[in-house]
Amino acid sequence: MSIMKEKKFRNRLLGAASALALSALLLVGSGFSSSASSAQGDSPEMEINSSNIVYMVNPVYAGIATEADLKKGTPVTITPQALNEAEKCTNVTEMAAALKAGLVKRQETIQVFFSLAGTNYTAKDLINLEYEALEKAIVHTGVGNEGDYLKWGYTGIGMQVSYGKSSGDTVGSFSYFLTYYTTAGQENQVTSKVQSISSSLGLSSKSEADKIKAVYGYICDNVTYDYGKDVIKYSCYAAAIKKHAVCQGYSLLAYRLLNDAGVDCRLIAGNTSSGAHGWNIVKMGSVYYNFDSTWDAGMKEKSYKYFLKCNKNFKDHDRWEAYSSGEFNALYPMSSADYQTQKVDVVNKVVLSADKLSMDIGDTESLDVSVDPGDVDYNEFKFSSSDKKVAKVDESGEITAVASGTCVVTVSTADGKASNKCYVTVKGADNNTVSVKSVKLNKKSVKLKVKKKVKLKAKLNPKNATSKDVIWTTSNKAVATVNKKGVVKAKKKGTCYITVTTKDGLKTAKCKITVK
Repeated sequence: MSIMKEKKFRNRLLGAASALALSALLLVGSGFSSSASSAQGDSPEMEINSSNIVYMVNPVYAGIATEADLKKGTPVTITPQALNEAEKCTNVTEMAAALKAGLVKRQETIQVFFSLAGTNYTAKDLINLEYEALEKAIVHTGVGNEGDYLKWGYTGIGMQVSYGKSSGDTVGSFSYFLTYYTTAGQENQVTSKVQSISSSLGLSSKSEADKIKAVYGYICDNVTYDYGKDVIKYSCYAAAIKKHAVCQGYSLLAYRLLNDAGVDCRLIAGNTSSGAHGWNIVKMGSVYYNFDSTWDAGMKEKSYKYFLKCNKNFKDHDRWEAYSSGEFNALYPMSSADYQTQKVDVVNKVVLSADKLSMDIGDTESLDVSVDPGDVDYNEFKFSSSDKKVAKVDESGEITAVASGTCVVTVSTADGKASNKCYVTVKGADNNTVSVKSVKLNKKSVKLKVKKKVKLKAKLNPKNATSKDVIWTTSNKAVATVNKKGVVKAKKKGTCYITVTTKDGLKTAKCKITVK
């Protein structure tokens, strides 16, 4: 499946253009009487030139198919009347849209009429325009049955140009003669099957990552490699309906399912140690990942080797130049690391919906608890209160304010390896309670040598605050530690901050520690 430069085909067409200018070998001029076109306001006579049909194997299948495999169409003869009556495109974008519509329907002969302002267009200009329309018609759009699906869906193509000059315009038609791997009927079957697979997998309600995982799993579980000679194996039909295909079939089914599900996916071609090969890239977040369902086919999820890989770890896959250029990489930036697909069974952190609460006596509040990583299915938590006389907490995480004061509610995993705290302040009607308004430290910064100590003192405002309990913490235990009495010990060179927090009101103050 080695690639052939598309410009070779264009040069063949341009060769026909040269023949137009120099001889009548490829182009046949036909004159028409004024009566044939005068009703439409044409000049008394319009000459229409039509090229022979020039055929080319689809560049992505060069080396697999030959021109002998292509269906040969009948050259199209255009009359001035047909040109006048036809709906005409006025630019290459409209031409590409008309061509694409025919490709999607698997029409074997597609005729695109045009009317271009001015009469300076040469045969060479029009041949370039005809080929440009083809290139634009198969550009990736994010729609499952367009873009790469069309690009890889035809065996080869024949192209013919017919044109004339009329009323200051260049008018004519581009005729395309297609040989496909599938028929319109087979494509209808594919559409129905893709919709059925999508529904059975529940793709519409899944997250981006789960859509990709479900589609990849379906293809790996249901499609096997086709070593036969039937060319249908190169199609999505082979993978979706027959469930036997080669790499194009695998990749086209992934392309169809994911793009239809709203996940951007491309088909990539390149070389491996076994020869030419096709695979996919898929977008997750803002970057793309490689996956190769052909090489992971028949494997279980835990054994996948080619699923959501960065380029560095996607071994033995060398892209063709068209898919490795700077322009392509700018459009489809790849992740610098593999995507983490396996669930992590270890809870790294307990995450609480609130780290502090202010409550009135008799109030209740519920803490929502989750874990990090977020894809871990874990719900075995233990709840405790440092002072049940102030606030108590039940096994579901509901906190009840009992009396004025402060306490700490701790939530931990069943094994106690991960935990988090919520500081609770209960306000009441006790007129004798004096709340903390602020706290200061006796030092704002301290410089210490390794292993030296310093004691920090917290000064509460007002001095007669009812609760004088404070909590000491360090921003970096590796640099300096602090105990419950505010004694700081230097551990190694660096900088950190010691923070004191009042239990009443959660007021804070910091001291910068520099260890030399």
